[in-house]
Order: sequence, then C-alpha cells, then structure tokens
Amino acid sequence: MQMSFVRGPLAALTAILVTAPASATLWLEPVINFVPGKGPGPLSFPLYDPAFLNGATGEPFATADEPGEIVTYPAGVPRDEELDVLSVWNNTRYVITSLTMSIVGEAWQPEPFYFFIYRDPDVDAFFGNANGDGFIGQSDIFPIITASNGGRTITLSGGEIPVGGRFSDAIFAITSDGLPFKAAIDASFDGYLVPEPATWSMLIAGFGLVGAMARRRREAAAPCQLGFARS
Repeated sequence: MQMSFVRGPLAALTAILVTAPASATLWLEPVINFVPGKGPGPLSFPLYDPAFLNGATGEPFATADEPGEIVTYPAGVPRDEELDVLSVWNNTRYVITSLTMSIVGEAWQPEPFYFFIYRDPDVDAFFGNANGDGFIGQSDIFPIITASNGGRTITLSGGEIPVGGRFSDAIFAITSDGLPFKAAIDASFDGYLVPEPATWSMLIAGFGLVGAMARRRREAAAPCQLGFARS
C-alpha cells in the first residue's frame, strides 16, 4: 500500500515550489536498537496509528500494520532529534523480522509531522556512514544490514522485534553543504503472525483432541491377549 501526501493541483504546485532539487548530497543512517520495556509508555509511540495525522494534508500516515505495507515519511537535515529519546513499540500482530527503507524523493517539512512528499527517483540522497563510525546503519536487534539500489535502499534483518517490543527509530543525517535537505522514505516490515490468545486455546484444545483420538485408535487396534488357567 503506497501512500502519497501531495494531493490536488495546489498541493502539488506548493510541493514542487518548496522542494526544488537540492545541489547537495544527503546521507542517512538508521539506528534501530532495543529499548527496554513493552507496550505504550510516556516516551514511546505505536508503530501503527491510523489516528496520527500529517498536519499538512490531514491524512494518516502511520498505517502499516501488515508485512509489505508501506508508510512514507521525511528524514534528513535538520535531524528529528526528539526521536533520540523516543521509542516505537510494535503494536501490530506480527513479530518483526526485518525492516526495509527506501529513499524515494524529497520532502518538505517545515515543522514536525507536517510534510509534503515530492517523489524523484534521481534524488541526491543515499544511505551511508552519516555519523563517521565506518558503518552503514546501527542495530543491536538486526545483525545483518544490507544497502542496495545504489545506496537508496537499506534492509535490516536477522533478528526479531516481538509484539509489544520497543525499539529506537532515530536517523543520523548529514549534507555535503550543511544546509537543510529532507528525503522522502518508503518503509515497510516483514514478520510472522502471532496467534491471538483465543486462537492458542483452540489450537491446544485441537491438539489434545487429536491426541485422544490417536490413543483410542491404538487401543482399538491392539491384539487381544488370552490367559489360560492351569488345572
């Protein structure tokens, strides 16, 4: 499910005027780390929240609650430093086994959670070593970090974020000229479904029934043993 937040001629014109192609290069580096705790908290927000709106368009954007669904958001310079102290909690029904982010254009974000998206496959923005530590991406959850698509896509995999688990969602960012530059990112997750408690109860009951039936079949099929009394 791909979402674009530039709707209508006026909005499209505004987005084009304020997101003229930048002359600098933007480098982004995601930081996805384990955060203690589970579920909602004073410094956490849900991964899936259709009531959370983009103030520029009035449309929801945190709408990905199934593997492969896409949520689009801005990231870049200036950094969203509030994300350094906030965490995301996985309120989907899935254990998350990988995260994928792709740079798909530019974004205009005059204030937090107020943004327009301008899609451009040739945008001069890439995932790279933005904090100077020699690595692309940081994570103590996902040990495998792979950049592809010429550096415009990054995938973190090889670990798990459980249902209810919390994780950081910060992004280091630098530009070659030090001036503001925001990229548009399409992000999605992969994972496996965790059954609801009622479903677990039904599964356990079903296993018990199958076991009981198997025992009865074995008893019915067992040969009769005859005993002979000696005189």
